[in-house]
Amino acid sequence: MKNKRSLLYIGPKWIRWTLSILFLLTVACGVYFIYLYNDLLESKTAGYEETKQQLLKAETLAEIDKIETFHGKEAYHVAYGKDKNEQSKLVFYPLKGKQKQLITVNQADIVSKSEMKEQWKQECNQCEFIRISPALLDGKEFWELTYIDDSNRYVFDYLDMHNGSRYEQMRFKSMFK
Repeated sequence: MKNKRSLLYIGPKWIRWTLSILFLLTVACGVYFIYLYNDLLESKTAGYEETKQQLLKAETLAEIDKIETFHGKEAYHVAYGKDKNEQSKLVFYPLKGKQKQLITVNQADIVSKSEMKEQWKQECNQCEFIRISPALLDGKEFWELTYIDDSNRYVFDYLDMHNGSRYEQMRFKSMFK
């Protein structure tokens, strides 16, 4: 006779089958979400390696520290790096077209990210900072500051990289909570 009080006894067969199926579904969903996360992360950085190789091959930069993506009217990869003279540069690499019109900015000639963030903090001390990244609008270089202002609006603020003056600001109010 089976000992119904053993530690391995779960109950009737239908409970064991239900728990087994639930366990397998949970594992399958977990594996799927991990796959989906990795796929999304990979698509976010797609093309970075090709951009890096093109910039190094063209000798625009001698070393590349970081690459970001900016989406405006046109999409750009923005590479942070140093040229052969060890000067820090920002290079806007257009993603569209075969002929690439590169825009190179000497970082010594612009307001730094940290200075721009400090300037922003003084103007908007009640705001919640999200990020700052390089932007290119109408062929001009800007810092795109993203934050939530004191009226709970999501704000994109475009400030000139060379002098910190405001070019454009967009504020979005949330309709749903």
